[in-house]
Amino acid sequence: MPLTLKLISQHKIIVVEDCYSERCLLLTLLESMGFTAQGFSNAQEAIELLQREHVDMVITDWMMPKISGIELCKTIKSMPCSPYTILLTGNSQNAHLIEGIESGADDFIAKPFHSGVLKVRILAGLRIIAMQQKLESHNQALNNMLLKEQGYLNNLKHDLSLAAQLQRALLPKNSDLSQGWRVTTEFKPAQDLAGDLFQCFNIDKQHIGFYLLDVSGHGTAASMLSFTLAHHLSSSQQIWQSLDLAQITNKLNREFDDPEQCGRFATLLIGIADTNSGEVEIINAGHPSPIIVGPQGARFVDDNHLGSQLPIGINKQHSYHSQHFTLEKEEQLLLYSDGIYECRNSKFGSFGLAKLLKNISDARELPAEKLLHYLSYSTELWQEKQAQDDISLMLISTTTHLAHCDS
Repeated sequence: MPLTLKLISQHKIIVVEDCYSERCLLLTLLESMGFTAQGFSNAQEAIELLQREHVDMVITDWMMPKISGIELCKTIKSMPCSPYTILLTGNSQNAHLIEGIESGADDFIAKPFHSGVLKVRILAGLRIIAMQQKLESHNQALNNMLLKEQGYLNNLKHDLSLAAQLQRALLPKNSDLSQGWRVTTEFKPAQDLAGDLFQCFNIDKQHIGFYLLDVSGHGTAASMLSFTLAHHLSSSQQIWQSLDLAQITNKLNREFDDPEQCGRFATLLIGIADTNSGEVEIINAGHPSPIIVGPQGARFVDDNHLGSQLPIGINKQHSYHSQHFTLEKEEQLLLYSDGIYECRNSKFGSFGLAKLLKNISDARELPAEKLLHYLSYSTELWQEKQAQDDISLMLISTTTHLAHCDS
């Protein structure tokens, strides 16, 4: 694109030439072409100006006393925003020209020069200057955008951190329950926010309620949906007082909402335990079967995994039914998310339920906190310390088991 006269007049050019007549000739030619030009008889004066003011282009002679054109070019190129430099030389030998370019000159013109050649060389230089200025402007705009984006990401990271703290606050602490029963937990989210949530609480003096839900997907969307479901399952909801597990689960399934319409669902293991008799009622909505940990080893509540029903949110008309079993003396009930057994090792593949069950059996005599830590750490090593999914563990211990451990 040709440079307009207005743009030409905006650029400042200085001429450094110790010969008065040649300096005057150059200044006259530049002014006749519409350029704003200023002349200097020596390099030192030019350097002093360059240190004070912005200059777009320098046209300098090679042979000058004290500071030569070559030395001036080297000084100019050491400056932060160096101007475009054209070196005038009476020697057109290749070695001579190479030395001039290597010193920092952007172009050269051999003496004697034609005024037309001088003009096109200057215009070419100004086009390069214009492109550099445009690039700098674009870079500045990009930097501003990046700074703005970084500020946004910092705010988002802060918000996610607060949300993660809120999510962890909803999880049960290791604590005592009715009739001396106890709940112990371990939680390791794959990201800041998790799709897993679980809880265990007293319903009344005889019964405790518990659940572990896992919303499909990861990140913010999954965690927000898990927050919503957790609200419906809150211990403050009066529906728990009915002790009707099917009613609680069916109501949750009907109220499940997938606002993004992206096929989200939730697996759920929900139950009520009678702390006097040890009888436990559970509903398994697409979740892994809980594990009973006893003195003789570990076993699945549902050995054939046939008790699992549709996950929450698949079919709002589905009617859930429960199954019953009893926690015998010295037995514990372990609830867990699929993240602990579906994790993969790059060499050995999936961790698997069989390995999980064996690890539990091998470590069954450990205290509750140490058992859960052992299971979590084993999985962490298996997936080479690269978290692939949320890991949630909740161990419910009976009074008799606690008494046995204390002894």
